[in-house]
Amino acid sequence: MEPIDVYLMYCALKAHFSRKDYDFLTYKGKSRVSRDSYWKRKDKSFFFKISKKYDSYNEIKNYFVANFVAERSGYIAKFNDKNYEDWKEKRNNFHFIFTEEIRPFVEDFNPIFKVKNSEHPFLLKEYLGKRVSLETLIILDELLEFTNSWNKSMAEDYVWYDTNKLLQKYKRFLTIDKKQYRILLLDLIEEFV
Repeated sequence: MEPIDVYLMYCALKAHFSRKDYDFLTYKGKSRVSRDSYWKRKDKSFFFKISKKYDSYNEIKNYFVANFVAERSGYIAKFNDKNYEDWKEKRNNFHFIFTEEIRPFVEDFNPIFKVKNSEHPFLLKEYLGKRVSLETLIILDELLEFTNSWNKSMAEDYVWYDTNKLLQKYKRFLTIDKKQYRILLLDLIEEFV
């Protein structure tokens, strides 16, 4: 890819993760950003470096997705290869990671989703404390669909609003085998029953 195309992809993904009305996949990575705006930027060298380092469209897209998830601000100076490498490692080992993150909760599973007095549910606290990953939240939501309930119970909560926005936007880039994770979760629960 040419550096200018990397820039346009960055802009489209930034819009995806920051704007409610834009979806990168729906619009096939197209946005209203002009090609001319690239030449006005002072950080063109970053896009040049990315275009030379990564070979394919998908690899560059994944690099940006990993960094937008790690750096919610979308500030390009904070994007780095470590975020991408960590993300790839997590994706490659996710069955194990999911199992390890969920195992402590399966003995008493239902209460981790309960919202009491508009306080954050236990599962959300675990995510905010970095003991549960965003991917685990997404998988559990795909299986149990708890976010609609949380949206009603925590309608005025800005922390949940931001977390849910990231969860919904990131979910679009994940392919989750619901059947496989459902079986995995049921097996974990059966261990403690």
